[in-house]
Amino acid sequence: MASEGDPIIRLTKALEQVETALADNIELGIEIQRRVQWFRDQIAVGATVESLVSAESVPRAVEMLTLNAMVLETAGAEFRSTLAHALRAEGMTTEAIGKLFGVTRQRVSALLRQNPPPE
Repeated sequence: MASEGDPIIRLTKALEQVETALADNIELGIEIQRRVQWFRDQIAVGATVESLVSAESVPRAVEMLTLNAMVLETAGAEFRSTLAHALRAEGMTTEAIGKLFGVTRQRVSALLRQNPPPE
């Protein structure tokens, strides 16, 4: 029976997190696009930026952009780390993983240290 520390189980969970983050990103992106268009339309008819930002519902577009980036970065970091662990568990060297990821072997070593599997 596979354990929570199994690299493939961890990778599968990370992939699910990426899928969820991307779906949320799309949904939030659509709302941000709607608000950007609203801003453009209102500015075109002479509205002030202050009045627009004050009237905008919370979270504001600027906050949603930050949230979107943070959610993707978090899911991406977990994915990179668990993918590196899975490849290493299959016997791939840190240098080879680095070539696949487009980073140095030192960066791969850091990825492997930042999220070690539970023992």
